Amino acid sequence: MSELAVPRRPDFLLLGAHPAIDFANTLVSPPGPDIEFLQSWQDVVDWLKETELSWGQNLKVSESDAPQALEAIRNLRHAWKSTLEQIMAGDGVQPQFIKQLNRILCLDTFSETLGIEGKISFHLHRSRSLLEGNQLALAIVARSIAEFLVTAEFKYLRRCANTDSCVLVFYDTTKNHRRQWCSNSMCGNRFKVAEFRRRQRTGRRKQRV
Repeated sequence: MSELAVPRRPDFLLLGAHPAIDFANTLVSPPGPDIEFLQSWQDVVDWLKETELSWGQNLKVSESDAPQALEAIRNLRHAWKSTLEQIMAGDGVQPQFIKQLNRILCLDTFSETLGIEGKISFHLHRSRSLLEGNQLALAIVARSIAEFLVTAEFKYLRRCANTDSCVLVFYDTTKNHRRQWCSNSMCGNRFKVAEFRRRQRTGRRKQRV
């Protein structure tokens, strides 16, 4: 008897214009389609690879530790999603979330060396972290979130204009900062189709009058 096929995980939605925002979007709650993209520890490893935050080295955890490791990542995501909601509501970042990030960042151990190219071109080279497994994944994600908080202009942090059925958040890096949709091919096209049909219905009603 053949084994039952394992359902294929949906492709990650890398639409946020920053890995920290894409991390928040790994859970799409109602009124969205209710998708949990991080269903296993391997999903976490795959996501870190696809966002190019890590190539998967030293991220393995034992089968017995995987559920707890996954829960820790999800807990950080929950706190981050709540923080994004607060930022978009104009309430800023709460001190307890900063403390949570700092507790994770303080676990990391690495060194940096200064390199030179030619005579006047310099770069910093960061060594590989000494952390492994769950702690390494948490540190990578926490650093991405911290970098976003340091560099982002919060006024460009937005939710998709399709508020009826989409909960995705994005950081608007377009030149004119007029981005409305999580994706033109998704919600943007749906809106255009809906508007086209609405105009057709309106036109038919006018013809009957």
